[in-house]
Amino acid sequence: MTTDLRGRPAFFALTVLGLSVVAVAAALMLPLELPIGASFWDTYIYLDGAYRMEQGQQIYRDFHAPVGPLSYILFGVLHSVFETANIVLLIQWCLMLVTVPVMAVICWSAARRGTFAALALLVPYLVFSVLPFNVVSWNVFPGVDGFGYYNRHGAVLLYLLVAALFFVPSRLAQVLVISTLLLTLAFTKINAFAAAGLILFVAVVTRRIGLATSLAVAAICLSVAAVTELITGVVSAYLLSVLRILENNTGVLFQNIMFTVSMRFDVILAGGLLALYLLGSHIRGGTDLVADFDRPAVRPLSPNFLDRDWVWVGVLIAANILYESQNWGSAASISVWPLLVVFLLARPWGEVSARPALALLVALTMLPTFTKVVHSAFRAAATSVRDASIETPNLPPSINMSAKDLSVRGAEKSRRVMEQHRAAYEHYARENILPHYWLYFDHRFQVNVLETMNEVISAIREREAELGRRYEVIDLRDFANPIVAAMGRTPARGVAIGGDPYRAAFPLIEAEIEMLSEADLVLLPVCPVTAAREKLLADHAAAFAGFRRIRLTGCFDALENPKFSAAGQGGT
Repeated sequence: MTTDLRGRPAFFALTVLGLSVVAVAAALMLPLELPIGASFWDTYIYLDGAYRMEQGQQIYRDFHAPVGPLSYILFGVLHSVFETANIVLLIQWCLMLVTVPVMAVICWSAARRGTFAALALLVPYLVFSVLPFNVVSWNVFPGVDGFGYYNRHGAVLLYLLVAALFFVPSRLAQVLVISTLLLTLAFTKINAFAAAGLILFVAVVTRRIGLATSLAVAAICLSVAAVTELITGVVSAYLLSVLRILENNTGVLFQNIMFTVSMRFDVILAGGLLALYLLGSHIRGGTDLVADFDRPAVRPLSPNFLDRDWVWVGVLIAANILYESQNWGSAASISVWPLLVVFLLARPWGEVSARPALALLVALTMLPTFTKVVHSAFRAAATSVRDASIETPNLPPSINMSAKDLSVRGAEKSRRVMEQHRAAYEHYARENILPHYWLYFDHRFQVNVLETMNEVISAIREREAELGRRYEVIDLRDFANPIVAAMGRTPARGVAIGGDPYRAAFPLIEAEIEMLSEADLVLLPVCPVTAAREKLLADHAAAFAGFRRIRLTGCFDALENPKFSAAGQGGT
């Protein structure tokens, strides 16, 4: 393929990548305010987890987390450098510390086939790495998706893995890139690692990578894991935590797969039809697109009969269904994209366009995920111009969010209703239903979470000043606990952050009960009371024997450790 743009496609692609990194760094230096989105829970997990590790707590021993430790480490690194950067951008972009060098290697290799090849891989990588949006929107109001960060991270890593398999011919580069991606996947999102395992198994079987390469990758990954385990012990603790999560989620895989197929039916159907079309073409004696793509290059290994275009489409669709079954609404299907670029490069464009069915199916498989994310970003940017700031001066400046004035005013009014009619919401909780089905996706709920946390911090400080005491160790019986990071206090140990009581919060063992009982204050959000919050409290009740329940604000109760004097307490 001829090169354009001064005949230097690699230089051009790497320049675009470098300028993008500069733009990202510049954005992190600005106090950007972003529109809050549905289910903002996962945003607090990162602040909570990174702060705990900064305070010396050991992940999977002092606290449990639903994902691997690398996410919190990378976020902590960026947050320490860009303290006032918007927290959503810090979380979304922290993985770029790993993926940018990998993408640079892929661009350098792909550019041998021309500028189009390099940019066709680079542009989607930048879009899915930079934009904090999921494919599926859960609210009619646009906003950044403050949940599913690790799902989007896993999707980008799988994207790079597939790109490396087809566009990085050097054995040494393959070993380094695949090892880096596998280790990052393993310590970021374990089910993305499982999906990668399926893809790499097929890569070995089809001889896309050789046995020597796979053994070298395995040796590097196992060596790094072994050294990490010897130094920190985190690997075995991580695996035990994963097993505990699996025990809590048995029996729902088939149901989740069906849900995934229904949610991503557009891409799955188009990909399935594309695989059938390519298989039919093969049966009719047509040439294989993967073989045509490989022919100009020098492959270290000869492919076998399974290294076919239709096989790879089927494998990647299956891997994405497996991954997305635990990551609803993220962007898992993007890992099919590099293979579709292979198809576009396999033949001269005139021949591809002369096969309209192929061009249409490639477009239908490739574009929906891309266009949905880009559309969400433009819509959020366009409609947030007149948003109202969510005032939270007690929270870190990085939590800099806005919402529609309708949502902000509605949140304030709804708080009064929840305070005055708590009994009604307690009744909903006893019946194990939400007051309305979309509660967690309601922007008013997200505003309430932020504003009530801001209020309770003031209330704690006022109580401490009034009674002459300091609550050093603080727990929050909710999904995550950013309050301790905001106050500079000590998080309680023995808890699960990302504490979904139906999926990721475990029954306490004796050591965890003892650690959690050392909390000075246990915060209980009650606007509204929900079944999940009540279950989180009930599941941990053994650690709070003798604690006294007090009211801090209209939206926060608390359990106070009995070691504090009863004098002057206003219990409820």
